[in-house]
Parts: sequence; C-alpha cells; structure tokens
Amino acid sequence: MANKKKKKPVLSPSVQLGLIALLIPIAITVYVLAFFAWRELQTLPIFEKLAQQKAIEEIQQNFDMNIPEQYIPIYVAAEEKYGVPWTLLAAHHRIETRFSSMKSLVSPAGAEGHLQVRP
Repeated sequence: MANKKKKKPVLSPSVQLGLIALLIPIAITVYVLAFFAWRELQTLPIFEKLAQQKAIEEIQQNFDMNIPEQYIPIYVAAEEKYGVPWTLLAAHHRIETRFSSMKSLVSPAGAEGHLQVRP
C-alpha cells in the first residue's frame, strides 16, 4: 500500500482564526454602509415616484374604472386645502360625471361642472 501523505492545510489554524476575527468587523461595516446607502437611494425621485405609483395602483383597485391621473393632483391639493379626503372627491367625481367623460356636464336638475355643483 502506498503511503498516504497527510495534506498540510494551506493556512494554519491560528491564521484562519485571525482572518475570521478580521473579516467579521469588515462584514459588519459593509452591511451597515450598504444599509445606509440603500436608505439614501430610496430618497431619490425615481423611488418616490415608484412608491407613489404603487399607492395609486392600490387605490385604483377600489374603483370600477381607473381614476384619470391628471385629476389626482387636483384632488390631493383640494384635500390639503379643505380637509376632504381626496378619494372621496374622486368617488364623487366618478359618480356624478364618470370623471368628466359625459357629453354634457349639466344635469337636468341644473347642477353643472365636473362635480355637478348647483350654481
């Protein structure tokens, strides 16, 4: 039988232990830096726009027809100014004029405009 030579480890156990002790703080530092870099990246306008788009899509699921996106900033501004939830304004607009898609914006009762308000 041939003599089997015992393979000598490339790194001695004390060197391996030293490398582990060195790599743990490096790994933690890299993780912390990546975490803060990701948090900073999320403040970029593209990420804010994606978050806003996701929120709009979630709200759109509650309507039988999509809210036209050009009206959403108007609803939100009205909510900020008057304290009426913008989704309530959108629902009212949808019921009264199907988001202003009807031919005439004047009702038989005399209400007129996008939200059918009496003059």
